[in-house]
Amino acid sequence: MNGNVFRHFHRFFSQTALLAFLVAAPSLFADAAYEALKGQVKGLYSSFRASFAVTSSSGQIQTGKILYQYPGKLRVDTASGVIATNGTHLWVHNKSSSLCARQDVAGVGGGLLGVLSSYEGTIQGNTYIFRKKGAYFDEIIVQVAGGMVRSVRLKHGDDTTTYSFSGMTIDAGISGSMFNYKPAGAQIIENPLNN
Repeated sequence: MNGNVFRHFHRFFSQTALLAFLVAAPSLFADAAYEALKGQVKGLYSSFRASFAVTSSSGQIQTGKILYQYPGKLRVDTASGVIATNGTHLWVHNKSSSLCARQDVAGVGGGLLGVLSSYEGTIQGNTYIFRKKGAYFDEIIVQVAGGMVRSVRLKHGDDTTTYSFSGMTIDAGISGSMFNYKPAGAQIIENPLNN
């Protein structure tokens, strides 16, 4: 049964999980471009709502809504499923499955700034270009406007994936209960990535 859960988990996770990882808690780094980006996105670390689109180099597009609340609470809703974390547990539910994966994530950091912490960056206006030889993503381009990340383009060889955000608003009124996911009628499988 856990093998089946893992296949569903992986299929849904492929396009939207990185989005969850990109907006998680930040880490510290001293690169000038990194520090400038960190200063630009200070609004990202309170609470926000946004629409997003994920576009791959093959032309596939996935859209959805995202909610974020500091520290480390995230909910991503798409037509095919939900990824939600309250900072302690991560739920991944493909709506076509009767199973929902719940993974312990307490103490796991990262986020966009965590990903970029080992990259070298340059700045061109509101565009931040980060590169690292030998990394899985050899180039990450971040565009910022109005103190918010508007797009993140990840390049791996010839493949690119772009996360674009629109309708982004700072929203202090997001309820913490939005991040405790309760899948209707689905069986929860605990810690499938540990098996």
